[in-house]
Amino acid sequence: MSAVLAALALLACAQEPAPSAVQVLPSPALRSVVVIGASLSTGFGLERKLSDVLDASLAGPHPALRNEGDLLMFTRPERSGAEQIERALEAEPTLVVALDFLFWFGYGTLGPGGAPITREEDRLALLERGLALLGELDCPLVLADFPDMSAAVGRMITREQMPARETLVKLSERVHAFAAARPRTLVLPFSKLVHQMKAEQEVTIGRHTYPPKSRLLQPDELHPTLEGLVGVGQLVCDELVQRTLVREDEVLFDRQRVFERTLKPLGR
Repeated sequence: MSAVLAALALLACAQEPAPSAVQVLPSPALRSVVVIGASLSTGFGLERKLSDVLDASLAGPHPALRNEGDLLMFTRPERSGAEQIERALEAEPTLVVALDFLFWFGYGTLGPGGAPITREEDRLALLERGLALLGELDCPLVLADFPDMSAAVGRMITREQMPARETLVKLSERVHAFAAARPRTLVLPFSKLVHQMKAEQEVTIGRHTYPPKSRLLQPDELHPTLEGLVGVGQLVCDELVQRTLVREDEVLFDRQRVFERTLKPLGR
């Protein structure tokens, strides 16, 4: 009888289907991604947002990205910033991409508490308010330093909104110091990239190199073109891979393919 039972057990095992391939889950950082910021994050002048580019750059299945950016953040940076952080926290984020979240905590005409900026020190004080808001996030965070966007004065920003050159340096230094105290906070070198573009030099953004005079900014000299936004998204992904927050196989680094995927109708 035992021999019969053993034979039946072997037959049953032989008839069982082969185990399916092990499903590889997304990296923890990709489980709840939230984008916050101002006009770059919301895709000013474009039909796509930064979150759309990041979504197109991710190769495998992943949860939907949330974009809580505010196009009008420049009109009320502290209030808008606080609201965005609140919405981000509601999503229990595992990664927050906040490239231009701090921009209007340095640029602009409104200082701490919404009072008019009357001296450059007001910009540094306002930045502390923005950093305090970001300090509420306990997850990987991607920021950018402060680029010199003076070419946009008279086009998209006013002279009064433009920080002094030495102030820009101090603002960037403070952002880097903030990140240095937070092991999972990355700072992208926007100041260096914009300097190279203004000098009409060859620009390397992440893994891609653009020839001199590439049109990465719109005519307003402030906002990226779609090609520029794709470049920024690729840079974010490359930095995440370099910091081992995301696996190499989770990202598509074919720039043209990402561009094409970004242009696909939304929701598909």
